[in-house]
Amino acid sequence: MDELCKELDEAKTEIKKLKAEYQIKEELSNSLRKAHNEQLLKFQEAKQLIAEQVQELNAKSEELSEARHMLEGLKSSLHEKELSIRLLNSAKEKLGTNCREKLHKLEGENRKLVSAIDEALGEKKDLQQKLSASDLQCEGVKKLLLVSEKKCVEAEQKAQASKGLRIRDDAIIKLEEDNKSIQDQLKWKAEQFKHLEEAHKRLQEQFRLTEAEWERDKSAMHEEIFLLQTRLDSQTRISNRLHNQLEMCHQALAHQESRRKLLEIQLSEFKLRCKNEFLEDMTKIEILTAHRDEEIAGLRNSLENKETLFEELKLRVVHLEQENQELVESLKELGESQRNTGPASLVTKLRNKLKCLEQVHCTCSRNLKARESEWRSQMEEMNSNITSYKSELKRKEKELQERHTDLENFHSTVDILNEEIAILLMVLKLEFSEAYCKLLNELRLCSREKDDKISFLAEQLELKNGALNNAQLHLEQEHEKVATLLKRIEALDFMDQLVILLVEELENHKRMLRESSECQLRLKQQVLQMENALKFDGREIWDTLEKAESELAEKIRDENQLEVELQNLKSTAESLKNCLGENEYTCRQMETSFLVQAENEVTLEQEKECILSIVKVQENPNLSTVTEQATISEREALEALVEERDHFLRICEEKDSYIDTLHKDISWLMEDSIRREFEVEVRTKLDAEKAFKEEERLLKVLNEQKFRDLPVLVMSMEEDLISTVNSYFSEIMEIQIETSAILETLNNVERQRKLEIEEKNKVIAELEKVLKAQKAETEKLTNQFGSEKSSMVVLINELELENGVLHRDIKKLSEEKENILIHIEEFNDHLSEISCEDAKLMKSLEQLQSCEEESEQVVDARVSVELHASAKKNANSTFSPMTTNIEVDADERSPLKELNK
Repeated sequence: MDELCKELDEAKTEIKKLKAEYQIKEELSNSLRKAHNEQLLKFQEAKQLIAEQVQELNAKSEELSEARHMLEGLKSSLHEKELSIRLLNSAKEKLGTNCREKLHKLEGENRKLVSAIDEALGEKKDLQQKLSASDLQCEGVKKLLLVSEKKCVEAEQKAQASKGLRIRDDAIIKLEEDNKSIQDQLKWKAEQFKHLEEAHKRLQEQFRLTEAEWERDKSAMHEEIFLLQTRLDSQTRISNRLHNQLEMCHQALAHQESRRKLLEIQLSEFKLRCKNEFLEDMTKIEILTAHRDEEIAGLRNSLENKETLFEELKLRVVHLEQENQELVESLKELGESQRNTGPASLVTKLRNKLKCLEQVHCTCSRNLKARESEWRSQMEEMNSNITSYKSELKRKEKELQERHTDLENFHSTVDILNEEIAILLMVLKLEFSEAYCKLLNELRLCSREKDDKISFLAEQLELKNGALNNAQLHLEQEHEKVATLLKRIEALDFMDQLVILLVEELENHKRMLRESSECQLRLKQQVLQMENALKFDGREIWDTLEKAESELAEKIRDENQLEVELQNLKSTAESLKNCLGENEYTCRQMETSFLVQAENEVTLEQEKECILSIVKVQENPNLSTVTEQATISEREALEALVEERDHFLRICEEKDSYIDTLHKDISWLMEDSIRREFEVEVRTKLDAEKAFKEEERLLKVLNEQKFRDLPVLVMSMEEDLISTVNSYFSEIMEIQIETSAILETLNNVERQRKLEIEEKNKVIAELEKVLKAQKAETEKLTNQFGSEKSSMVVLINELELENGVLHRDIKKLSEEKENILIHIEEFNDHLSEISCEDAKLMKSLEQLQSCEEESEQVVDARVSVELHASAKKNANSTFSPMTTNIEVDADERSPLKELNK
């Protein structure tokens, strides 16, 4: 019994140990649950983060697709705009070609008109030469007349006969015939000049019509240019809007890149967290695996101890069987001893032992029942927990499978995105390589062309520098010519003074005429005296007539002197004409030099624009929007310069036309003055001839009528002389007025020339200022293009670096994702292994519990059987009177039956 109690105590201690182990295992299972739940939460958080990242990636992919569509739309719009700009440029070039053709046509027509005008001027010059030749002939005739008059005077002095009169009459008739023929020639030349003037007027009308048509075409061209400029302005506005949209896209891309960088930082932080948590979980799992290994080792030790206990129990059972046999033998001995001796004391002892055994057996049975109930409840709890754990494991396995599928889908999407990114990168690399090759080829070609053009332009610049130097020399020469012109103007002032002196001489001649009138009065008095003295002496009359003839000869000499003075005035007028011609020639040379300078400046500007365009193309081949604005501004500046040049040329043409009209007026005035002088001379000659004829007639009348009508003739002669002198004086006054008008026109022309030269100098200074401003603008533009080029190069390098960093980050992310998936799969495998080991441990525990229950049932059954057999044997023994009591007690309390039950 003591051994049984000891065994029961040991069993209790083992049960306590098992409870403690069970509690430890429960704590481990709870800790595993908590760790599993934490891992599930972390996995869910990771899944949510992955889903958010997938959504962000989808949003970014959508934004990238939208940006691509926007870029494609912008490229298409830019292509359309480039096409429209090309069409506009082609239309502009066509208009330019049409304008050039029209200008060439107009220039050809102008040249034709100029040639016709030159021909007319040549004809005019021929006529002037002919007129000068006729003037020379007239002068020769005058000289002949003077010679003939001298001869007539000598003939009259030598022999006052009829032969001389006839010769005079014949000479006068010849002179009259020559004069008529010269007048006919002059009339014919005047008619030719009128026809030429009519032709010149027609040409002027045609030129005006062509100018009107040209102005209409020019206005139409200006309207078309204005429309094209408005279109270009609209296109530039649209391009500016597109540029702003591109800047907005660049800003959005920069914002997206910043967001991407932030997401990359968050991903890196999340990766670090995941790594740290994964390491912590791995350390926890390692700790749990070590603890599990320790528990398995403890369980194995407990199993070994239980096996040893089982063997000890077997040995105890064997020992108990032996003791039972010994007890049976002792009972038999007791029975024999009872038979032999009195059994009362032994029976009481046996009863006491049996009661003690029954009590112990009852307590043991109760304890066993309580323990069995506890174990059954614990087993039920364990089974329920195991079922719940199995359900949770199945649910978690399903979730893991779903997450595996999600991860596979995510991996597939990531692979697709990586493939798309790789394809895009390949396409971009190909495009970049093609563009780079094209740019290299273009740069090489441009560098070659630039070198050639630079060398060519250097040569042209040298040539143009030489041309500019020549132009400067020419300008210096022109300044010298202007100085000479000023000197000539001073000489003209001196000529004006001479004219004033001539006017004074004319006044002196007027005085002489007055004196001659006084002499005529004296002659009248003398004639009266002669009338009174005719009766006395005819010789005195002849003397007076000779005196009158001598006075007439003196008057004729005075008239000849006046004619010489008029010729001098003509020569001065011709010198003034020559000066005017030289001034016109110098002005034309200056205009041509100014035009050449303007053309040189325009060519230099065009060459500078070509150089700048080449430099811009070399520096920034990809930036066509920037260069277009510069080219448009330069074109506008060139158009403004061309308009200014056209305006300047128009002003020059108007001034040339005005100068031509002035020349024509001057030539007409000169011709009119020459014609009037010629008419005056002819009239004077006719008057002199008439006076000579009248004198001859008077002489004849005197000879015939013996001085009967002498006073009447003298009065008529005086009246004729007075009328001729008055007409001559009036003509001289008209000539003076015309000369003063000519001088005023010359002064006005010189003033206009000076004003024109000053205006041209101002225009040249303004053009130089414009050129300097354009040079400064070109330098600014070159600096701006250089800075833009450097900034674009820096941006391209930054974009390439960012693309490389993105590729590296994508590769790292893909590698990290693969590593995470590998770790997750390993973790799942590890969890499955742990679950399998837990199941094995649970099975081993169930087997151990079933083995313990079976061993206890076997032991209890054996003990109950042996006790029951011993009791029966004692009952069937000699102790018959005690059997009833024992049976009654057994009926009252039969633990053995209960055990058997």
